[in-house]
Amino acid sequence: MGQGFAEVGALFRSLGMAAGLPSAVGGAYRSLSGLGEAYEQVVAPFLVETLTDPRERDRVDRSLRAMSVKFGLAMLGYARLTGRPLPLDVAVLAGAVTRLYDDLIDGDTDSSADARLADLLGNRPFTAGTEAELLLGRLVHELERRLGHTPDESVFAALASLHEFQVLSRRQREADVPVDVLEKITRGKGSSAHLILCSIVKPGLEPAERELALDLGEALQSLDDYMDVEPDRAHGVTTLATLGVVTLAHIAGRLCGMRPRLVACYGSRSTRPYCGMLYFLLLKAWVGRRLPVLGRLTRRAAGRSAVLTVFARGTDALPAAGPETRS
Repeated sequence: MGQGFAEVGALFRSLGMAAGLPSAVGGAYRSLSGLGEAYEQVVAPFLVETLTDPRERDRVDRSLRAMSVKFGLAMLGYARLTGRPLPLDVAVLAGAVTRLYDDLIDGDTDSSADARLADLLGNRPFTAGTEAELLLGRLVHELERRLGHTPDESVFAALASLHEFQVLSRRQREADVPVDVLEKITRGKGSSAHLILCSIVKPGLEPAERELALDLGEALQSLDDYMDVEPDRAHGVTTLATLGVVTLAHIAGRLCGMRPRLVACYGSRSTRPYCGMLYFLLLKAWVGRRLPVLGRLTRRAAGRSAVLTVFARGTDALPAAGPETRS
């Protein structure tokens, strides 16, 4: 009960961020149809060409479609913050790559997959071991082709770092994983992934922007872990959120504290809708955890509405590893 009151209090204390919520919602709504069309034109054909099992293809399609829209909206929000145009095809490809890569790391794959994925992310010759890996490789190469610019070395460094921390995250299935290791994983995964997505939108980030992207990434990873407390516990995954070390109040405080830094980098006018988007994510996380019935109803209806897809928790593209299959 006390934790519930603390979370509600944190949402109220963060209300200043909600001033940009109408603008953020309006921008997201206007982008939904375009993102859906981009997915159909750019991502969906690769699934048809690569995955031979119709049931697997349908599962992957549902997951990547939803994540392409969600990540696409987040990247478009960052693009508006920075004043940089972002093609919709790049946004949906980035979302699909992120979802599929995460699931390949978390799924029941053999240990040799780690080396193959390291080759792919390290821009080295890549030979896929499964159809899912082949799909990921094709999506990654298509994203690179459509970027319109060559990624700088910092992006490749962030990709290598992300893969290192993703592999390290397997330790989260250990019974007594130390808190300092969990902190390292949370920081490493979140900051590296967010830096990569931000660098796709705006190549050559200034030092202050880079540090802000890293800190936002860690906070957003913590928020994702907060949303996933129940499924993580069910799958034997330990996070700072499952231990109660990181709470919604803690995350909200961190995001609010970054607002002055956002204003310093991008100005108050551009920052307002971006903070509105961050507040929406806080509110969505709280509803998902504390009003699970509403969350289940939203997930059931999400297949019939692109708008509701944004509110529903995403499904895995590939089956997650069980507690007994990862060490």
